[in-house]
Amino acid sequence: MRFSQLMALSALLAVTLVNCSTTQKTEGQGMVSVIAQNVVRIAGARAVRDLDLSEVKDRKVFVDVSGFVDDFNKGYILNLIRNEVEASGGTLPNRDQAELLVEVAVNSAGNDRGNSDYFIGGADRTEGGVDLTITTRNLATGERVARQTIRGQAKYQQGSLLGVTGSGAYFVMDGGDWDLVEDPARYR
Repeated sequence: MRFSQLMALSALLAVTLVNCSTTQKTEGQGMVSVIAQNVVRIAGARAVRDLDLSEVKDRKVFVDVSGFVDDFNKGYILNLIRNEVEASGGTLPNRDQAELLVEVAVNSAGNDRGNSDYFIGGADRTEGGVDLTITTRNLATGERVARQTIRGQAKYQQGSLLGVTGSGAYFVMDGGDWDLVEDPARYR
């Protein structure tokens, strides 16, 4: 090949590789679309599968959320853990009447958007995660009763070929593999 052809081919390959994959933050508000909300909700539902709150059974519990959480995500995380407290047999009075405090430290909760472009197609994806440290304390003494960290990951992926966008699908990380989520509205 001539030198000019090699240079043109090299430049084309460089442009293609640079544009191959990108990730974009959603500007601090992890859930800006229904798809993004579903991804984080699925990640949260997967995370709480590993949560053991057996110590709250037949106890009065107050739940407090702190850490890397803004008002946008706080309500979701609070509701997620309060539901698990009730499912584990605890009740949710106000703080003055509670026996136990469940502290939810949000290590991360939100999503990123990314895409991959190819010559004849590409893929768009929204990836989300929930990472929480849950500490249960005796409210009167401050003594730690239990502590655990739970994590969940999910994504939505949609491909395109020759400018035609196909239907997308939700996936959840389970046991190191991405499993298809048949119905995101009913995933528990």
